[in-house]
Amino acid sequence: MSKNKDLKLPYVPRVMNYGYAFGSRTVYAYTEEEWGLGAGDGGGDHNTIRSFYFSLFMMILFAPVTLGCLVLAVITVFELPVMTLVMLFFGALFGFAVLQCYFNLQQELRGRKARKLRGLPKPWLAAGDDEAYEWFLKHPSPHIPMTLEYFPDCWILRKQATT
Repeated sequence: MSKNKDLKLPYVPRVMNYGYAFGSRTVYAYTEEEWGLGAGDGGGDHNTIRSFYFSLFMMILFAPVTLGCLVLAVITVFELPVMTLVMLFFGALFGFAVLQCYFNLQQELRGRKARKLRGLPKPWLAAGDDEAYEWFLKHPSPHIPMTLEYFPDCWILRKQATT
């Protein structure tokens, strides 16, 4: 089985992402918009940096730091030109962090709105395609066809397709 995990599959756009709610053993299917920040980026790794509250905290922290760097750059423009470049560099660096946090927050708020329409919980842990495929075999859903299009990384389906 470890041989299968090491092989790289060609990129196939995902129709659904699969994940678990907090403390649940039920696998839920999410569209890309419903996923939001979800359990990381939809690839299976939960990542705190892309969480809603961490992004909000970093945005609140870095917005004044960015403005402070830009103010210091203006103040030092005549006295210390090298320090002005340093302040502009860090202002841009922190500014891009604020932008990334803003986009993360926007993505998660859109995801929350979409999940609310279907009554889905927030995905806390991602489920692999093999795991989701086995779940939906036992618990069929009319909205999830058991095809390779819906489970592009499923080795069970790939093995069935080649035999």
